[in-house]
Amino acid sequence: MNYEGILEFKGTWRNYQARVLEHADRYMADGKIHIVAAPGSGKTTLGIELIRRMNGKALILAPSITIREQWIARIEEAFLCEGVQGEDFLSQNLKQPKAITVATYQALHSAMTRFQGMQEDAGEESGTGTDECLTENETEEVDYSGFDLVAAMKEAGIEVLCLDECHHLRSEWWKALEDFKKQVDNLKIIALTATPPYDSTPAMWTRYMNMCGEIDEEITIPELVKEGSLCPHQDYVYFNYPTKEEEQEVRRFQERSKAMTEKIMQDTQFLTYVRSHKGLSGQLPDDLLLDNPAYLASLLIYLQSKNIAFPSRLQRLLGAKKLPSMNVQWMERLLQGFLYDDVDSYMCDKTYRELLIADLKSSGLIEKKKVVMTKSAAVEKMLTNSLGKCNSIRDIVFHEYETSGQNLRLLVLTDYIRKEYEKAIGNTEYDVNSLGVLPFFEMLRRENEKKNKQIRFGVLCGTIVIIPAEAKEALEQEIGTSGKVTFSRIGNLPETDYLKVTAVGNAHFLTGAVTNVFSKGYIQVLVGTKSLLGEGWDSPCINSLILASFVGSFMLSNQMRGRAIRVMKEQPEKTSNIWHLVCLRPWDEVLKADDNQISEDYSMLERRMEHFLGLHYTENTIENGIKRLSIIKTPFNKINVDRINRQMLKMSGQRDMLKKRWDSALAIYDKLDIVDETEVKDKFVTSVVFWDAILTMILSVILFLIGAIGAGVVAGASRNGHLAGICYFFIVVGLTGIMIRFPKIFMLGSPLKRLKAFGNGIRKALEEQQLLEETHCKVVAESPGPDNHIIYLSGGSGRDKALFAQCVNEFFDVIDNQRYILVKKKGRKGLNGFYAIPNCFSKKKEDAECFAKCMHPYIGGYDCVYTRNEKGRELLLEGRVKALANREERCISHKKVKGALE
Repeated sequence: MNYEGILEFKGTWRNYQARVLEHADRYMADGKIHIVAAPGSGKTTLGIELIRRMNGKALILAPSITIREQWIARIEEAFLCEGVQGEDFLSQNLKQPKAITVATYQALHSAMTRFQGMQEDAGEESGTGTDECLTENETEEVDYSGFDLVAAMKEAGIEVLCLDECHHLRSEWWKALEDFKKQVDNLKIIALTATPPYDSTPAMWTRYMNMCGEIDEEITIPELVKEGSLCPHQDYVYFNYPTKEEEQEVRRFQERSKAMTEKIMQDTQFLTYVRSHKGLSGQLPDDLLLDNPAYLASLLIYLQSKNIAFPSRLQRLLGAKKLPSMNVQWMERLLQGFLYDDVDSYMCDKTYRELLIADLKSSGLIEKKKVVMTKSAAVEKMLTNSLGKCNSIRDIVFHEYETSGQNLRLLVLTDYIRKEYEKAIGNTEYDVNSLGVLPFFEMLRRENEKKNKQIRFGVLCGTIVIIPAEAKEALEQEIGTSGKVTFSRIGNLPETDYLKVTAVGNAHFLTGAVTNVFSKGYIQVLVGTKSLLGEGWDSPCINSLILASFVGSFMLSNQMRGRAIRVMKEQPEKTSNIWHLVCLRPWDEVLKADDNQISEDYSMLERRMEHFLGLHYTENTIENGIKRLSIIKTPFNKINVDRINRQMLKMSGQRDMLKKRWDSALAIYDKLDIVDETEVKDKFVTSVVFWDAILTMILSVILFLIGAIGAGVVAGASRNGHLAGICYFFIVVGLTGIMIRFPKIFMLGSPLKRLKAFGNGIRKALEEQQLLEETHCKVVAESPGPDNHIIYLSGGSGRDKALFAQCVNEFFDVIDNQRYILVKKKGRKGLNGFYAIPNCFSKKKEDAECFAKCMHPYIGGYDCVYTRNEKGRELLLEGRVKALANREERCISHKKVKGALE
C-alpha cells in the first residue's frame, strides 16, 4: 500500500516527534516500535505518520469508541490529502476493512469470539463502570456470527498492527489480542501508551513486552512543558473529615465486629473445629506454617484464650515468649483461614461453615470472600465518597473564581450523574448533599445565588446537558446544520436562568458544540462524568480541574489529569491547577489503629502521586511522589488540616509564580533523563566490608613489618637462607594485602561510596539473573544532605530503573516476614546486622544464594538465611526486633528529572 497522494502531514513536527521519526527505522529493527508519551504529546499523530511511512495496510486498536473516532478525525484533519475522500480509505468496521481500519479492543474480542448482540464499551479491567456510570458507556449493536476475523484481515492484506494503550485490558481481551497476533503472521507492531505498566507483576510485564517490544522512546510531561506542548501546572490537595453520620457508621461497624468476636468466643462448636487443625497434630511442615505466621499466631492465641493446651514447639517456632490476648484483629485472621484460605486443614462440617459465613455477611463482616472486622472496604468506600467533599468542591470553585474571575474555565469530573436529583434543581426543599453531576451543579448554583456571584455553570454528560439561558444563541450557532436540539426547563428553574438541551437523534455533535460554548466563556464551571469527558475529550481552555472521581487506576487518573494541561494558542501564559479531594480518618483513630493508615483515600493519593512527575512545592525540582507536595505534613488533626487547606488555596492563586518556577526548574535541563532515586540514611549503610578491609590492612602491615624486621635481623646475624625465605614470604604477603586492601578502604571509606558499592552489587545480581533489559546502565550515588544519600540507575530502560529502585528499597526494607534475609556473620548485630533479599531473588534458593554471592564483595560477611524453619525464624524475629526499635523509614524512592549538567 502506497500512501503517496493519500496521506501527508499538514503540520510541523515538534522536536521530540522529529526525534522519534528520525530513529524510527532503527527502532523497527525487531519489527516493533514502542513509544511512551504523556497525554497531549501527539502520539496519535506519531502513530499515523509511522503507518504512512511503513506503506502497509493497518489495523489500529483503541481502548474506547471515543478514542476510535478520535483516530479517524485526526487522520482526516491532519493527514488526508486534498480531494481524497476519507470513506475510500478509512473504516471503523472490522467486517469492512480498508487501508486503515480503526476498531476497539472490545470489538476485536467480539469478532474473535463471533459475538452477536449489544457490545458495551466498558473500559479497562480495574475501572469498569458501576451504577449510573454505566449509562455513560457507549454501546454498539454487533453481529460477528459466522465472521472469520483472521481470514478477513489476511485477505485485506493487513501488515501493520497499531496498539493504543493496550495494557489496560480485561484478561479476555488480552487473550483475544494475543490469539489474533499469533494467527496473523509477520505483523509490524506500533505500540503507543501514556502509562506503561512499570508497577505490574513480572508476568504481566513479560506479557506486555512480548506484545509491544522494548520501549524505544519515552516522552515525559516535563519535556512537553519545556517544549511548549503542555502548560505549567500543579497538583493541589484539599482535605476533609468524615461527616458526623459517616463517623457514626464507622463506630457501628466497630461495634458489630466486637459483638461478633464475643459471640464466636462463646461458640463451643467453633472451638471443637479449631482444635482439629492439622498443624496442631504435626501434620503440616514448618515452612508451610510460617508462610503466614500471623495466622498461626491467631490460632494459638485463640486456644490460649480458651485455656486449651497446644504444642509448645509451635510457640517456639513463632519465637514468641508470650502471646497477646484475643481481640478483633486476631479473630479476623483466624476466621479468614478457617472460612476461606485454610479450609482443608480443619475437620469442619460444611453446613456449620456456611451458616457462619451467612452470619458474618449479615453483619457486613465479609466482602468478596474476605473477612473484614478491622477495616471494611464498604466503610472505606463510604469515606472515599465522603459527603464532606461537597464542601471541598464548593470552597475550591469559589476561591478559583475569586482569583481568576471570568477567565476561569473549571472542570469538575465525577463518577455518577444522579438523575434522580433533577427534580431538586431550583427546589430548595430538597437536600442535594450527594456526590454526582446534578447534586454538584445544584449545590454550586445555590451557593452562587446566595453569595450573589456571577459564575455561570453547565452540565455535560451523555444523557443530560444543561447550559445557562444566555448561552442558548451561542450554542445554536455552534451546532449550525450539524444537528438539531430542543430546549426545555430544568427542574424548578425559570427558563431565563438555565436550560436543558436535548439532541434530536444522534447526539454526538452536541459534546463538541457545548465544549466550544464553554471555551468562549459562556460557562465558567462545567460539571461532567469521567466516562464522557475523562478520556479522549479535548478542551484546551480548561485551567482548573477538580478530580471528584474516586478511581485509583493510574491510567484513568492520568487521562483525566491530561484534560487540564493542554496548551491554548490564544493564551500562551496559561497555567492549570489540578485538585485532588481526600477524606481523612480522625487523627486519634489513626494513632490507635494497628496499621496507622491515614485513610484509604490518602493511600490512593499516594499511589497517584507516585506516577505523576511535577514541580516540587518549594524547590525548583521536578519529581514524583507525595513528598513533593511538601506542605502536607502530619499530624492530620483539624487545626493542621485547616492550615494545609488554607495554604493550598493560597498557593493555587499564585499562577504567575507557578509559570516562573517551571521555567526555572526546566532551564538547566538540556537533555532530560528520568531517574528512580532511592534515598538512604547514613546509619543503614553497613560498614562491615569496610572494617573487614581495615582489619586485613592492619594484619598485612603487621606481616610486612615482621617480615622486614626479621629479614634485617637475619641478614645481619646469619646467612640462614631458610629463615630469610620465611621473612621475605611475610614481606610479600604483607605487601600483597596492603596493595589489595588499600584501594578497597579508599573505595569504601564513606557511606556514600559504600552505598554505590551496594548498588553495583544489586546491579550485578540483576544482570546475572538476566533481569535487566539494557546492560549499559550504571549506578550513581549522590549526597543531597550531610546524613542522607540517594542512589539510582542512570541509563537503561524505564523498567530497569524502576526494578533497580525496587530492589534497593526491598534490600534496605525493615525485616518483617521475608522468605530470605542476609544476616551478619559475626559481631554485634545492630541496624546493619540484617538486610532483606529482594523479592525477585526470593522465589528459589538458588536465586537467593546468587544474590548473596553477588553482594558479598560489596557488603562483607553475611549469611543467606531461609526463614521458614525454626532457626531461620529465630534470626528473622531478632532482625524484626531491631527493625521495630527503629521504625523510621530506611529509604524513600521517587522519580526525579535529571539534566545533562547534573
